[in-house]
Amino acid sequence: MASTAAQVTFQSVGSVRTPHLVSSNSEFRSLAANTLLGTLSSEAIRELESIISIVDYRAGSILFLEQEPLSHVFVVLAGDVRLSLQDVGGRRLTLLIARRGAILGMHATLFGGLSEWSADTLYPSKIAVITRADFLRVAQRYPEAYRLATVELMTTLRHACATLRIVGLSTCVRKRLASQLLVWGEQGNKTGDQTQFCMSLTHAQIAEYIGAVRETVTRALISFKECGLVEIRGCMLRIPSTTALRKYAERG
Repeated sequence: MASTAAQVTFQSVGSVRTPHLVSSNSEFRSLAANTLLGTLSSEAIRELESIISIVDYRAGSILFLEQEPLSHVFVVLAGDVRLSLQDVGGRRLTLLIARRGAILGMHATLFGGLSEWSADTLYPSKIAVITRADFLRVAQRYPEAYRLATVELMTTLRHACATLRIVGLSTCVRKRLASQLLVWGEQGNKTGDQTQFCMSLTHAQIAEYIGAVRETVTRALISFKECGLVEIRGCMLRIPSTTALRKYAERG
């Protein structure tokens, strides 16, 4: 597990790295299969396929910034996109890591207003980009797009509430980290009381999830390993006993 992270500056749109376009949209249909987009009618999928641009973004590219109007809808086809908020002091709180099938910016695009969060790529990512004008035309022809916008908004808000619950209800960073690891463990490979999952985030990125700093996360993970609460081998993190880790998170 890496312990450092490339810094992303959200103060200026000029920090966005220039992506390069993929020449063909033929892969859109296969990449969109088994995602939320797959619930659209075949006619709507075909129309989307005709208006998208598939873009390869480098790690650290900014898709959009909070409190700015959105001119595009973004569909994650591959890679990881971080949704986050920034306070007046410049500290960043991660709300959600959006992965394959996530649709970003749809709600603000359809209903107007400013984006409530920023989005940047953690790793090289393949993104389908649709202009606001084109997407509004599709939505007028296929009202089912409004249902996807509601799902997008509710998914982000659910993750935001989970993050705020962890950050806001405990002043102890180690307990917050334990709680967050349990949340990720629920999505991992569970066997009885144990679970394991791929931890692709750096220590700095984990810190942004729980309102901490990288050094504190590194010390906490070392302590967890020494106590037998977690095992880390490469990028794989194993929780031998979720019961023990949960008791630690809830103690005191």
